Amino acid sequence: MNARRIAKYRITRCRRWTKGHKKPLIIIGDIVLLILIVWQFLPVSESEIRRNQVDMEIDSYYEVLADGRPVFYFAELDDSMNIRGGAVRADSIVPHKMQAPGFWVNRISFIPSCYGRIMTFAAAEPDSIVKLDNDGLHRFLFKQSIISDNRLAGLQRMKNELVYYVRRHDIADYGFTQIAKYSAVVNRQVDSLQHVVDTLQRINRNAKLSIRYVTRYTAVRMSESGDTLNLRCELSKTYGGQFSLVQTASHSTPIDINSRLSITRGMEQVLKAGSPVKSSAQSNGGRTVNSSLPDSAKSKTVTLYIDSVGTYIGQVAQDTSKANAGRLVPDGIGKMYYNDGAYYEGFWKYGKRNDFGFFVSPNDYLQAGTWKNDIYKGERLTYNANRIYGIDLSRHQHEQDGKKYVIDWSDLRITDLGSATKKDVKGTVDYTISFCYIKSTEGCTVMNPYFNSDYEMARKKGIHVGAYHFFSTTSPGNKQAWAFLKKTRIQKGDLAPVLDVEPTDWQVKTMGGAKVLLDNVSQWLSIVYKQTGQRPIVYVGQTFAHKYLMQATDITGNYLVWIARYGEYKPSLKLAIWQLSSDGRVKGIHGNVDINVFSGYKSEYDEFIKNHTI
Repeated sequence: MNARRIAKYRITRCRRWTKGHKKPLIIIGDIVLLILIVWQFLPVSESEIRRNQVDMEIDSYYEVLADGRPVFYFAELDDSMNIRGGAVRADSIVPHKMQAPGFWVNRISFIPSCYGRIMTFAAAEPDSIVKLDNDGLHRFLFKQSIISDNRLAGLQRMKNELVYYVRRHDIADYGFTQIAKYSAVVNRQVDSLQHVVDTLQRINRNAKLSIRYVTRYTAVRMSESGDTLNLRCELSKTYGGQFSLVQTASHSTPIDINSRLSITRGMEQVLKAGSPVKSSAQSNGGRTVNSSLPDSAKSKTVTLYIDSVGTYIGQVAQDTSKANAGRLVPDGIGKMYYNDGAYYEGFWKYGKRNDFGFFVSPNDYLQAGTWKNDIYKGERLTYNANRIYGIDLSRHQHEQDGKKYVIDWSDLRITDLGSATKKDVKGTVDYTISFCYIKSTEGCTVMNPYFNSDYEMARKKGIHVGAYHFFSTTSPGNKQAWAFLKKTRIQKGDLAPVLDVEPTDWQVKTMGGAKVLLDNVSQWLSIVYKQTGQRPIVYVGQTFAHKYLMQATDITGNYLVWIARYGEYKPSLKLAIWQLSSDGRVKGIHGNVDINVFSGYKSEYDEFIKNHTI
């Protein structure tokens, strides 16, 4: 039998068999269909529903196009229709994020036909901005360029504050790591916002503008090995603006999923599972938040949205006050992103900042240190041999109670930082003296008779030395400046001269008020600067600085400040030197000595010596 005859024979046999068994096949098909229908309508157990549930992440953002080309992206608008965030690249935008429940559903109600289909909540409705015409979009973007430029100025101030702190501290200072990390975050924000401002300002006024709302869906589930799987999904259909039917990019359902949910039943389960919520990633504005605070203090981290204040991420506790009993409040370690762009990271106690933390804002100085009941007290220093210390001398170190004393310069060492206030000392106080300021003159007539001898000895011992003048409210500032220059020995390599200004309120009033005083101070500084080629340093007490000196921006903006504050906290103002005590002890000097610490470590001190010596 040849091949053709064999094939014909087999076809004939098949037709005969089919004809004879057609009815049984129909019956079998009916049975299968009936089973499927019954199976479909059987109650779905809770465990089966849980197996079919998946966590959905819904991202959305706006894309601005100029002449059909994407030029700008942003995620949200505030209540004033102003952009929150923005980027010039799609992969840099931090989208509006929602977390929502999702359920695997079938394509056909009575047949297992999921093929990677998920029912979930719809993305947030776009704002009315999508309806703006070309002229409206041009006006909108022009407004945003101005707003972004103002925000950039605030961010730049924050950056400057953080950079200043990092430059003046090192890893040995408590909290340095947290502040340095956030400084890097702000630095990236400044760079990003600068790109945004530049892009908005470069948009051609004649460009045809349009805007589109982009949504992205991602299914998040755990694999059998415990790994997190992110399944990118495509929007298939929306239902009444409330639900979205999405499909995995692969058009396939995980092998362990066998859904019995129809589209309608999927909607029901989505509603039962709960409403969509903002994700924590959006709540922090996309900022990278890393913490190196002690692990022993860490517990479960939660997110609190405090409408009138901002967003808190960290540890919480139940408020015990009668007015807010049971309400969750910050407690422990946490971070607050304030609505105005400010930021706090540190410790909390029942909703108030307490213990160590740092606060930085677009419109204020950095506050890093101890907080009590939401009030900033100041920065505590830990004293050790790595810090840069100095002393200041006057006639007092030579003449006390009618007796005269000689300074033994052979081995001057700081042995005590003073006991009038609490100090955190690590190790033994036995510190090298790196710099020494000596009083030279006072007013127009007073001269320290020990200046020259102390000056010579300090230079011989290799101590950086400088002269200071005690300001008098009874003589004009210009005359005092010339008296200081005439009577003071100033040589190359000396530290910048210092003006000591510490009048009482009565003396300020007698002189003619704060403006007259500060004008005379400015005269002294200007003359000495011109004659020595080095800007003097201004020595004041913290009270005087807050009450009077802050009024003189020409002084604070051009001259370094040396502040006396005898307490456990460092002065809250930017300074070069801090006089931390007047009751310190120095080996080789009789009686109490003013102890000073430089604001910074060796590298910063070396820079100071390089830039602030004659």
